[in-house]
Amino acid sequence: MPQASDEDRNRMAQYFGDDGINDWPPTEFLIKAGFTERAGWWTKPSKDHVVTEKEYECLNFLCDEWDHAYDFRETLDAPSK
Repeated sequence: MPQASDEDRNRMAQYFGDDGINDWPPTEFLIKAGFTERAGWWTKPSKDHVVTEKEYECLNFLCDEWDHAYDFRETLDAPSK
């Protein structure tokens, strides 16, 4: 069941110019950035990759709206805004 906030959906709409619900634009962005996805589970391009604010927001959107997951949430400090 979708649970992303309106704020998160609006951010995706600002980034990708759609309705903010579609999962493909943030998915494509992450894949092009070197992330890999398998059955909704995301992995960073490398152990030392520093996740950008936009990457972090896309990952969190996919987790909240589409039940994806990633393996570094507990070790990732949210970027300062």
